Amino acid sequence: MGVLSRFVSFGASDGYDRDTGTPIWIFDHGYHAGLILPRRALKDFGGAHSDVWLTLFPEADWFEFGWGDKGFYFDVPTFADVTFAIGAKALFWPTETVMHVAVGTGSPWTRFTHSEGIEIPVTDMALKKLVSFVEDSVESSQMLGPGLYGVSAFYKGRGKYHLFQTCNSWVSQALRAAGVKSAPAPAVLSSGLMWDLQRRF
Repeated sequence: MGVLSRFVSFGASDGYDRDTGTPIWIFDHGYHAGLILPRRALKDFGGAHSDVWLTLFPEADWFEFGWGDKGFYFDVPTFADVTFAIGAKALFWPTETVMHVAVGTGSPWTRFTHSEGIEIPVTDMALKKLVSFVEDSVESSQMLGPGLYGVSAFYKGRGKYHLFQTCNSWVSQALRAAGVKSAPAPAVLSSGLMWDLQRRF
């Protein structure tokens, strides 16, 4: 199992709520990280996009969101498929983006047993801001096609992907938008993002 966070007490205004907060999760899948929100977050605080996902995945207990380069996601299903040309194109030329939405039941820890993860308890205000950030990162609720693993799908993303705006940077930005502390510089790489979060919790 991945690395479970060590909870540290912060004020509710910071987005954390160690004792009564709702858990969210970040999982590092090797080269990109995903943000997992519980179903309640979408149900209680979501808008039009969340309504589509809740309807499309009625049995889902949680939703994992991953924003990133369209070509990279479609061409690189596993880390072993990464090539220099694919990586260079994604990083050095601003490219179109997609949102990868994967869902599951039960605990995310039992689904992503081979991925490093961290759990963060957050306030309802933080959940609301996280859902808003995710929805603002999606251009359309029309599915582009099936996702990379399990029950999942791709949607057209909003914004351009480049060296300073990666899938991992996106996760860090989502956390900061919700008042959860995350340093932008280490978050360019998934390993840096996880290192920064683990030393905070």
